[in-house]
Amino acid sequence: MESFPPSSAPDTALALVLPPTHLQLVQPLRSLYDAAATKWPPHINLFYPFVQPSALPAACSHLAQHVLSICKSHPIRFSSVEIFRGGRKRPSYLVLRPDERSEELLQDVYELLSREFPDVRNAVKRDEFKPHMTIGQIHTGGEARYHRLARKFEMLCPLLGDVDMGLAVMHRIDRKMTFVESWGLQEYSIALSPEAVPGSVVPRDAYTRKPIYEGDDGHDDGSNSLWEIAKCDELEKLPASNLTLSSFNVFVDIDDPTSDFHRWRRICKDIVSLNSTIVCLQEVADDLLDAIATSDVCRKYPYISHSPDQPLLRHRNCVILSVVPFTWEEVTSSVPSRSICVAKFPQFGYYSQEPGGSEEDTNRTWHPLIVCNVHLPAYATDEAAKARADYAADIKSHINKEYPHSAVVIVGDTNIPSDETISHAVSHNIITAASGETYAALFPAADFTDAWTVAGEGLDGSTFNPLNNALAAENASSASGIPVQPQRYDRIYLRKTDELLVREVRVGNTISSDHYPLTARLSFTVAKTSSSSPPLPLPETSITDDDVRQILLANNCFPSVEDTTRRQQALSTLTAALSTDPPFPLRLVPVGSVGLGTHDANSDMDVLAVGAISASLFWRVAKHRIRRHVPTDEAYAIKIVRFVDAAIPMLILLVGGVRIDLQYCTAPRLLESWDEIPTAPSNSTLFALPVPTLKKIQAYRDMLYILNTVPNLAIFRLAYRYIKLWAVKKGLYSSKFGYLGGVHITLLLARITLLLPTHATAAQLIVAFYNHYAKWDWAADTVLQPGRTTRYTRATRDKMVILAVHAPAVNVAANATIHTVRTLTEAMETASARLALSGSLADVAGEFGDKNDNLTTGVQGFLTGFARYVKVDIQFWGTNRQSGRALVGWVESRVVGLLVELGRQTVAARVWPGRFHETPSTDTTDTTTETDSELRGFYLIGIALTAESAGLAKDAKRAAKVSFTTALQMFDNAVRAKGKFPAGDAWVSATCVKAAELPPCTLDTTMVWDGGEADEGDSIPDSSDDENDENDASTLLREDPVSDSSDDFFSTSSTARKAKKRAARKKNMGSTPKLRPAHEVLHRIKWDPKYDSASYLVGYEDRFRGVLEIAVDKWRTEMSDEEFVPMHRVVYFRVKGVGGEVVWDRENRIDRVFGSGRVEKE
Repeated sequence: MESFPPSSAPDTALALVLPPTHLQLVQPLRSLYDAAATKWPPHINLFYPFVQPSALPAACSHLAQHVLSICKSHPIRFSSVEIFRGGRKRPSYLVLRPDERSEELLQDVYELLSREFPDVRNAVKRDEFKPHMTIGQIHTGGEARYHRLARKFEMLCPLLGDVDMGLAVMHRIDRKMTFVESWGLQEYSIALSPEAVPGSVVPRDAYTRKPIYEGDDGHDDGSNSLWEIAKCDELEKLPASNLTLSSFNVFVDIDDPTSDFHRWRRICKDIVSLNSTIVCLQEVADDLLDAIATSDVCRKYPYISHSPDQPLLRHRNCVILSVVPFTWEEVTSSVPSRSICVAKFPQFGYYSQEPGGSEEDTNRTWHPLIVCNVHLPAYATDEAAKARADYAADIKSHINKEYPHSAVVIVGDTNIPSDETISHAVSHNIITAASGETYAALFPAADFTDAWTVAGEGLDGSTFNPLNNALAAENASSASGIPVQPQRYDRIYLRKTDELLVREVRVGNTISSDHYPLTARLSFTVAKTSSSSPPLPLPETSITDDDVRQILLANNCFPSVEDTTRRQQALSTLTAALSTDPPFPLRLVPVGSVGLGTHDANSDMDVLAVGAISASLFWRVAKHRIRRHVPTDEAYAIKIVRFVDAAIPMLILLVGGVRIDLQYCTAPRLLESWDEIPTAPSNSTLFALPVPTLKKIQAYRDMLYILNTVPNLAIFRLAYRYIKLWAVKKGLYSSKFGYLGGVHITLLLARITLLLPTHATAAQLIVAFYNHYAKWDWAADTVLQPGRTTRYTRATRDKMVILAVHAPAVNVAANATIHTVRTLTEAMETASARLALSGSLADVAGEFGDKNDNLTTGVQGFLTGFARYVKVDIQFWGTNRQSGRALVGWVESRVVGLLVELGRQTVAARVWPGRFHETPSTDTTDTTTETDSELRGFYLIGIALTAESAGLAKDAKRAAKVSFTTALQMFDNAVRAKGKFPAGDAWVSATCVKAAELPPCTLDTTMVWDGGEADEGDSIPDSSDDENDENDASTLLREDPVSDSSDDFFSTSSTARKAKKRAARKKNMGSTPKLRPAHEVLHRIKWDPKYDSASYLVGYEDRFRGVLEIAVDKWRTEMSDEEFVPMHRVVYFRVKGVGGEVVWDRENRIDRVFGSGRVEKE
């Protein structure tokens, strides 16, 4: 046998080498973890060292003659990872080990080669042959790091599959093992993977889960992967789109992986709850990626940057989740172990065009959205400061070179501390002054917009807060001398451009990680087209947004974190109560101020329930389920205050101290396409619904319009809160009295934000609001959102028209009168003038009273601003507080009618939107107030003569005085209408008093008689058959849970009551053929010679004064006529004179003109 002298130096080898087709699977990890990644190809050593270099040609010749008999082609499969422990100064090796079958095959090959090269075999110093392929080395770290790397490398085994490894003889030249000769292998050169080369850009694809069809195992491509590359070609471009982007550092404990496992489920739930379009995660490890793949996250976000069945390259990785397809590229940073995840979203972006080009220009260029998911180095050291600067430079260099015109968002954990922390570090010589200056230069304000500083709500936006996050407290270290305090580490930067706007930024409150998630709502702008509303100039003001924020803080206008949590818990409790078995399709969404984020601690919570069952069944089931619900926290027990049986029924609840006004809408079609509602156009067939249904969902649709169109929601909310504060202080905040309400301010301010440039500040919005509406012609002009059109026909009674955004056209200011419009206009003119004179915000709004219940300056000005007042006294001493509250609501509605009637007089009137009560004197023991069992109070309407009344003749003044007195008497009569006034338990009177005759008084703020609070006696009384009712409701839900009809619009109680009324009427009337309509009766009386129209009167129902009469000859049928009254308000026709015969009566179905209606019995 031919002899081959063994080599004494490790410079030759005989090995099985991984083919180049599989190199990309292992080389990236080897480049990062194996020091020999560029010296060796991936291999299994058979003999190392092999023969002496001089004997290599002979050995190769020998192998060439016998290789087919020695190494038959058998695939190798790796199945596990093993750690070869090193010494104290030597690294440990992590290697892939073959499975049992491959192990036996390799042992056989080794034995055959040992017989061919016995001298080499004898020279090898090892007890046994353990075939393995080295992937990585580790020098330091405990068992936790070994475990993490082993788990990472083990994921390579199924990816490699059965691999045909070739035999190669190798020789070390210039410290690299090179091929001398090989069999069954295409030789290749070895180099670092681009992922380990600074400045490299590696194109990547996003992944999505493979669709699985019935009878299909999901592996139609022959692979074992459940994931496939997401297709991004032929995607519809969405200019002017809105999207939500979140950043979340999930934190991974490298040294203790077992401590993370229990957090992953909570992390996944938190990711789903972000409800964003794009989610950028930092510090993602392989086990979290595996948890994401098996949770609801992948259903919520079907596209992911990294395939969950492939190992992540690093211990801490940046991963992107999305609801839309994307591609991305990995940019290797010059900072070790760092890369930048740069994603391209082809659906989001904007078109650029040449100057003078049109929107239809086919040569326009589409610029997709670019999102950079980043993680800057931490620690307060000079070395870390330099590493941060280098990393940021890599980001800016890449985006400026590759995407000079695209909208770019940089999002992630920047590890940029607060200015105070930087100053502390510099002043205490923790870092140098030069290092301190690098922070501001990372993403300079001249080039990038910090989203939080533009649209963040709150004071600091801290995403890392050791004071209230236990995990953050564990990870915060004060050893470096840096104080442990909240930090805004996580940030979202936008490269400055006019095409992408920040509309809202918020910080989450989850505690599954040491960081809180940061979420921003972004919008691409669209070229402004001509509209009926010209843009407004940006006003100049010395007031800053911080000035606005400070006055709001001083007046407690922001909800606290505890208040927000309490509202969320209240809604969750109500949802749980209504979702008990048997379940039925239902959605609960907050609307109004809570939905818009403009609420304060005292705001009610308006909730819209959308379901598929009828309204009558819903209210029946809801009442019983709420009563029987047992909350997990007794503090959140649900209490029913009362049921408002109106055109749109409402159930008023108290949950954990939060008042909830619950409304319901039957809309099965909306439930089926719920996620499409926010993006559906106004003319979508989705909204082809009955008018009652559209009215109920109008608040939700209008809220979505505001959220999706206002350029900067944080600025909008800041301005809104100030305008509301001003209105409250000035006595101008009450829609039921004809002043401004929350919806009025929202619509008015939203219009201003859309007419001003997008970069307007909150202070500029406030100034523009007063300047614009102080000059508004309320009598002639209609407030519409820019670009919207409507078919609304203004009625004579409409003194102010502010239209809702969506159909049906509804005037939300229908209660406004000429007096309230005059008061609002004067107040806005005053505010505008003061702001023009550089007045402070406090000067404009006024001051609140002190804690001793002193009146506010607004009330004091009202009480001293008039010589005479109309004083509407109200008392209630009954035992049923519900009746007392109903009386209050009735009287307040009649006060609006009184204002309308006074509008016909020669006086100017102003009502204060609140109820006063007398202040008890100190020398009396009578301390009864409204908080006790009796209601005692009064409303005040300030009266002043108008300029026109000064020139009236004496007779005209006398007639005006008589008319004024008549108006008060008519008010008294209207209040005492049958069925509305509990005569034996209440007293109401309207009188005119001088200012000096007013008693000492204060405003009632208890809300006891306004539904603001409730005790046990206020709940809806239980009926004796509640048990049976609940069983019947459950049976109906099980038998037919979905209503086939449209919204029935009426509540259970009102439907039953009206049915009883119809049944009683039918019983008393006998036969009831169809009654001829009122307009036909009117025409016959006017034009039939048989009748003298001058001898007949029309009785009609006035909204405020009850039934009135007018001569038939004076009846107006033209809608444009000031005296026009709709025909449906006609009650009867009768002959003139006392006791004149009624010839037509709608209620009693009498018709003596045509002979239709009821057949009267003798």
